[in-house]
Amino acid sequence: MPAASKNVVMIDNYDSFTWNLYEYLCQEGANVEVFRNDQITIPEIEQLKPDVVVISPGPGHPRTDSGISRDVISHFKGKIPVFGVCMGQQCIFEEFGGDVEYAGEIVHGKTSTVKHDNKGMFKNVPQDVAVTRYHSLAGTLKSLPDCLEITARTDNGIIMGVRHKKYTIEGVQFHPESILTEEGHLMIQNILNVSGGYWEENANGAAQRKESILEKIYAQRRKDYEFEMNRPGRRFADLELYLSMGLAPPLINFYDRLEQNISAGKVAILSEIKRASPSKGVIDGDANAAKQALNYAKAGVATISVLTEPTWFKGNIQDLEVARKAIDSVANRPCILRKEFIFNKYQILEARLAGADTVLLIVKMLS
Repeated sequence: MPAASKNVVMIDNYDSFTWNLYEYLCQEGANVEVFRNDQITIPEIEQLKPDVVVISPGPGHPRTDSGISRDVISHFKGKIPVFGVCMGQQCIFEEFGGDVEYAGEIVHGKTSTVKHDNKGMFKNVPQDVAVTRYHSLAGTLKSLPDCLEITARTDNGIIMGVRHKKYTIEGVQFHPESILTEEGHLMIQNILNVSGGYWEENANGAAQRKESILEKIYAQRRKDYEFEMNRPGRRFADLELYLSMGLAPPLINFYDRLEQNISAGKVAILSEIKRASPSKGVIDGDANAAKQALNYAKAGVATISVLTEPTWFKGNIQDLEVARKAIDSVANRPCILRKEFIFNKYQILEARLAGADTVLLIVKMLS
């Protein structure tokens, strides 16, 4: 069932973040109904015929302050997906026999990076993703129920996510719905892509569905950048330093450059440099980006789009860099656009330092 048609019932544990979570779910196409944890019954929830149940964040302890939340988890296990956030995750932990205690630190509105298993809520989410935390309690490792597995942790070992091994029940201690959490929308999409009461059902469904080329490229670029962003001298902080040192070439305005051609009665041509594509295969494996850029510039194009994706389009960031250098001395040079599968700020900063004036954003890839 597509996410757009999912009916979600959310149990509100009297927390303002419930409505942030509501917004994120709605933005991903879900139909959401919210009920306070002491103002609805299990039979009433059954009558609503939800496709997914979400247990919200909330103050206090899951044993004493979560109202109907734990009963909801118990009743709907094996029937439909149940997801918990913050206290919602703690409810899952305790419902299956674990203990929630003082985490050893108090964090409110602070971000931490987490490592995860790249499954469930974390599918296609990069490692060391920054997440927002508002809690002093957490599930304890020593009491982890046998039926649950840890899906995410902070660097100091605090449990940030758990998943039931059999049932489609999963929770996170942090707040994916916070603006400071990276990839929060992707996590919510992943929640809405789960159906049925058992993970086994979803594994079968996933095998039958053909992965789109965009999804393949997206997943590969995430892997590529996990490596690239950790290379000495190429980390995000390094690129920020280079920018602050004035190492990025001067910019021209993309819109103004197009308008300049149009105002002069000329066609504003956007030309492209690429060696291959998924649909055509190899177009020109020996294409030289610098030479082609100079030819385009001399022909009077307004913009040169440079493909920098290496696996399917056989490009790289160096192509953009040499293309820019090749046309820098041309009077009224074209604008340089980076055409790439962009999903993070690092790629934009990388493009700027290589000489891009603008970048292409694929809306479907943004969260």
